[in-house]
Amino acid sequence: MIEYKHYDKSYEDEVLKVFTESFVNYPLFWGVFEERFKSETELRSFYDRLMTGIFRATIRKDECYLGIEDGKVRGIVIIEKPSDKPVGFWDYAVSGMGGIIARIGLRDTIKFMEMSDKTEIVVKSIPEPRWHLYFLAVDPKCQKRGIGSSAIQDFLIPLVKSNGGKLITVTTNAEKNVAFYINNGFTLVKEETLECNAKSIGNWTFRMDL
Repeated sequence: MIEYKHYDKSYEDEVLKVFTESFVNYPLFWGVFEERFKSETELRSFYDRLMTGIFRATIRKDECYLGIEDGKVRGIVIIEKPSDKPVGFWDYAVSGMGGIIARIGLRDTIKFMEMSDKTEIVVKSIPEPRWHLYFLAVDPKCQKRGIGSSAIQDFLIPLVKSNGGKLITVTTNAEKNVAFYINNGFTLVKEETLECNAKSIGNWTFRMDL
C-alpha cells in the first residue's frame, strides 16, 4: 500500500535518486544535450546536476508529494496549484544551476529554459483555473506495477476534487507516455514539435475535466 505525504527533506537523497533515474533518456532533459558530451559518463554527471537543480527549483513554488511504501520512496508527484507563482530564473539560480551555466554557458542555459517554457505555452493559454501535474516520477525498479496510474486515480484526482479543482493538465515530451495519460482519463489537447539546439522535441499537452 502506497501512502502519499508532503515532501520531507529528510528523504532528499532518495527522492533525487528516484527523480533522476525516472527521467533518464527523457528527450527534453537528456536529448537536448546528448551531443555536447564526449562520453556517457560526462553526460550522466551533467544530467544528474541538471535534474537536481530542476527538482529543487520546482519545489520552491510547487507542491511535492512522496509515495511511500515500506519506508521507501516509490513515486513523486509535483503539482502546480492555480494559485502558485511560476518557477523563475531566480529559483533555478539558487537551486544549484550555477554549475550548469558554467558547463554549457549562459546563452545555452537560457535557451534551454526558454525551451522548457515553450512546452507549457498551450497549458498556460487555458483560461480556466488548473492544477498542473508538473512531474510524475516512479522508481524504475517499481514500474509496471500500476504506481503511476494509482498516483493519478487514487491520489491526484481526489486531492484536486477535495480542493474544489475541476481541471488537471499535464504535458509530456516522450511519445511513450501518450497512451498512459489517455488511458488514465486525460484528453489530448495538442501535439507539436519544438526546436532547441538543432534538436526536435515532441510535445503533447493533455487536460482532464473533473
